[in-house]
Amino acid sequence: MFIPEHFPLHTQIQTLPIETTFTELISIIQKGTAVIVQQEGAVALFTPEDAELLKAFEASTMLAHLVNMNYFNVPSCSLKELHDLDHIQQLIRRETRSFLCTNEQDTILGYVPLGAYAAYVMNEGQKWYAYFAALADTVTDAVTVVDRDGAVICWNPVAEELYGLPREDIVGKRIGEHFDVETLMVLKMLDEGRLIRNTYHRPRPDTHVLINASPIKDAAGTIIGGIATEQDITQLVRLNEQLTTVESVGLPNEASQDDPFALIKGKGPAIGKVIQWAKKVAATDTPVLLIGESGVGKEQLAQIIHQSSSRSMQPFITVHCGIVPAGILETELFGYQGGAFSGNESGQPGKLELAKEGTLFINEIEKMSLELQAKLYRYITKQMLVRSGGNQPISVKTRIIIATTQDLASKVASHEFRTDLYYALNVVSIRIPPLRERNEDIPAMVHMYLKQFSMHYQKPAPGLSPEVILALSQYNWPGNIQELKNIIERCIILNEDEMITLEHLPPALQEQQPSLIQDAESSSIQLKEKVTEVDEITLIVEALAKTAGNKSAAAKLLGISRGTLYNKMKEFELE
Repeated sequence: MFIPEHFPLHTQIQTLPIETTFTELISIIQKGTAVIVQQEGAVALFTPEDAELLKAFEASTMLAHLVNMNYFNVPSCSLKELHDLDHIQQLIRRETRSFLCTNEQDTILGYVPLGAYAAYVMNEGQKWYAYFAALADTVTDAVTVVDRDGAVICWNPVAEELYGLPREDIVGKRIGEHFDVETLMVLKMLDEGRLIRNTYHRPRPDTHVLINASPIKDAAGTIIGGIATEQDITQLVRLNEQLTTVESVGLPNEASQDDPFALIKGKGPAIGKVIQWAKKVAATDTPVLLIGESGVGKEQLAQIIHQSSSRSMQPFITVHCGIVPAGILETELFGYQGGAFSGNESGQPGKLELAKEGTLFINEIEKMSLELQAKLYRYITKQMLVRSGGNQPISVKTRIIIATTQDLASKVASHEFRTDLYYALNVVSIRIPPLRERNEDIPAMVHMYLKQFSMHYQKPAPGLSPEVILALSQYNWPGNIQELKNIIERCIILNEDEMITLEHLPPALQEQQPSLIQDAESSSIQLKEKVTEVDEITLIVEALAKTAGNKSAAAKLLGISRGTLYNKMKEFELE
């Protein structure tokens, strides 16, 4: 708080011996210079303001007599001690008019009138209050400050919005008048005197927050109040709950009892290898690591592995590390013991317990903190967990399926992922190829989603024009399966006819596709010019590959009729 350049220190001061005459003393202070006189440990200070008072004394008065009066005697205080509130309070209690300031070598730097110091302290206090008030109104978290009795002395606009409680209705009142005292973390912090960092808290049934709180202490170390900041994560919690319970479009509640893997559309070699490995791990209880870009279907594959396993009648639960705040993720996974975060005596189980004997799918594992990775590793190796805030081990046998978009091996090398957890999870890893590497599977997937979204929106399932098939087959699909689903849903919503055409596709996708008319003209010329059988076969095979096997689109690309294409395929035995 102490800023030297703002401090009211008077440095125009002169030290005189005790033998100095009374007349000389008055002459000096009348010129605006203070005088210090020392005798046997006592220090007297005579300031310019004392000139009129000193005129009341006889001119023959000895300075030693004035020093012995104690009225002019002053204490000293180092600049360092000015930070010590207790020391300053002692100075004030001595009812001194001024005090001397010294440096670390006890050299007198100047003096400070007590009245000027009081004004300085008051001004500094007002400035610090203004700084704090501006800070509280600027931050995006709810800020609550209470005194030792729990009375609210600060309630910022974010807190007003979060709790729908105006400042004038709570400031000056005990916080327990508006909230359940048993669940208030700020009051627990006052009682226990401990810091609270990134802790999940539920101050009201419909409100979820991450709280940071600290006790406020005086110079003696006594707790005189507390401050808490709360980040509203209500929407994130609700989103997480929805992601955990929502049924994905395209994955029915009850998969095929004969072969759940039939839900994965595609017969290409890339996805075929994925299905082959997934069937093998489904028969075991070992952890599985699924690797792939966002949107490739990692969660769908995890559900299918679960449905194909002996745990299929038990719960399948999902946790998304990417959307669950770090402070709440531990509680989401391991639950919390009663009384740790709320007045609930029984506490609440985490997803690991809720998925008992079933499967827990942990998505975006790379975003889990190293501390929580260590706790997850202990669970995987011991099959025992301890709830947050508790100490009682609980035996839970839940299968773990992990998903990531990152190269975890490189993160292990850079110490961003724990080595022990990596090897515990990497018993069997399955890489799911991106959609751009599964071009041959796109038509089957498109027709599957056409049927599903047609049923969802209660519309007849439309057909696809050759232009659309070509556009979908040649697109790079940076968003993978999720992007494909979104585009098909868009087409179903916008289409009112029996056929989906290019105009129903997003503009960005249309712009990336070559003109079929131009391609047809150039290809047709090539087809007519290439008279050898080998050349014709090559062109037909290339056209079928570009259109993912759609014969109508391939015929249009070649500039011939579909009937001609069928005849040539039959002639060259290409079917």
